[in-house]
Amino acid sequence: MHLRPATAADLPFLIEMMLEACNWDGTPWFDEAKVRSEDQVWRYLVGWPRDGDFGVIAELGGSPAGATWGRLLTRNRAGYGYIADDVPELTLGVSPAFRRRGVARAVLTELVAQARAAAYTRLSLSVDPGNPARTLYESLGFRKVGVVGTSDTMLLEL
Repeated sequence: MHLRPATAADLPFLIEMMLEACNWDGTPWFDEAKVRSEDQVWRYLVGWPRDGDFGVIAELGGSPAGATWGRLLTRNRAGYGYIADDVPELTLGVSPAFRRRGVARAVLTELVAQARAAAYTRLSLSVDPGNPARTLYESLGFRKVGVVGTSDTMLLEL
């Protein structure tokens, strides 16, 4: 597996991974048009990359397999896992063909390292209680700190 930083050229793949995150249970709640039209979702990607954005792409056999990225959002334009203006919210997705191969753990572990190197002290995310990714997040030290709608907000102290 090859891990590399996410760049502006990766936006189409990040959109695909946003769709995997939004449609985690296989229900097609979102398509690309809906991701772009729903501000609370699109704010994780609009203008990618902005100053302060950071992310990781995993490639297997030369093909993009998964991605995770962090972005600072503000109280007046908060995301689903908002904690504070200085806490990046992360998004993670893995292409179905590459699941159960350690891609999610690899990209998330690298993203945590990037966050530490950038002197962030916390990372947050939002996850549905039934999403299997929750187990991964907990194994890496994320803990539930709140509930927004039907999803849990989780926080990792770095």
